[in-house]
Parts: sequence; C-alpha cells; structure tokens
Amino acid sequence: MSQSKTRDTLAQIRTLLAAERTFSAWIRTGLAGVGGGLVIVKLIPFHNAVYQQAANIAGQLLVIWGATVFVFATWAYWRTHRELRLEGTTSTLPWAMVIITAILLVVALLVLWILFEAVP
Repeated sequence: MSQSKTRDTLAQIRTLLAAERTFSAWIRTGLAGVGGGLVIVKLIPFHNAVYQQAANIAGQLLVIWGATVFVFATWAYWRTHRELRLEGTTSTLPWAMVIITAILLVVALLVLWILFEAVP
C-alpha cells in the first residue's frame, strides 16, 4: 500500500471516529434534556399551581427536545457514515447507532408518558 493511500485511509478512519465522538456528545446532550425534564416535573416541588403547571410544560418540552436531539444525532452520524462508505473506507453499517437511538426514543417516550400522567 502506498504512503498516500495509507494517509487517506487513516484520515477517513479519523473522520469516522470523530463522527462517533460527535454522536456520543449529542446523545449526552439529549439525555441531559430528558433527565432535566424529569427532574423539573418530579423532583422540584412547587406550592403554586401556576408554577407547577409551567414546570410540567417545561419538563415535557425538555423531554421532547431530548428525543429530537437523539434523532438528529443519528441522522448526522448516518450521513457522515454514508459519505465515508461512498469513498470506500468503511464496510460496516451504523446499525448500533440506530439501535441506541431507538432504545433512547422508547425511554424518552416512557418518560414523557410518566410526565403527562403527573399533570394534575
């Protein structure tokens, strides 16, 4: 293998690893949104009904936002992976990322369901 071909291959591998790190960062951000929404609704007591309703809405919006971040992260990773596959670098499919996102979306939907049940 020539030295330039080796450098190109290594550069594409670094790009794939960077995409995986970015995916991981987006997933952490989405989890923070889902967790933050759950905390706002379930763990912070409000004695005023208006504040409690506002907290419920904010918590539900955070969970929805977190789930949206999961989808965006997977879409961005899939797009990068597809571009690298077209270059001929990678032969694997990013199904692990899709499975992770599907599980996280199910968890986010369960949390959202719990939050809707918490609304008085």
